[in-house]
Amino acid sequence: MRRVAFAGVLAVIYSSALPALAEVDLATVDACIEQARSDGQVPTACIDAAQADCQAETSDSHMVAALCYTKAREVWGTGIRDRMQLISASAPENVAAIAGIEVKYDLLANLTQCDRMEELSRVGEATNEEIQRQKARCEASASGLAYLRLVWRSADMPLEEK
Repeated sequence: MRRVAFAGVLAVIYSSALPALAEVDLATVDACIEQARSDGQVPTACIDAAQADCQAETSDSHMVAALCYTKAREVWGTGIRDRMQLISASAPENVAAIAGIEVKYDLLANLTQCDRMEELSRVGEATNEEIQRQKARCEASASGLAYLRLVWRSADMPLEEK
């Protein structure tokens, strides 16, 4: 009987988590960035739109949202890696090195702000779950912004795998 009850609880948890586990679609993000570029707009809204499913989680499901943001961060990381591989394969060595340095320090600077926000939250009234959600969101957004900057800066490069 306990196994059935436990399986039922897992099914409810899993089914309630499904919307938050929607993945960031890099092709959609790239199109959004390109559209913003051609419109002369700032493309940061593309990151928020890509992570909208995570943000939509209710305030009482902090851990589900944190997992969603963690998965989004992984996708951003994969996008950064893949873009850097294209740049390394297509651009002169010094240009690829500069791109690598830029993305590294963009990400480090962004993540440092996430650490600062976490430390400040720990001084306040926030619960551990709220802090974890906030930090996961910040880290996903930090990675997304690093991806955005890399795409933006490399937009005029002819990127092809060799």
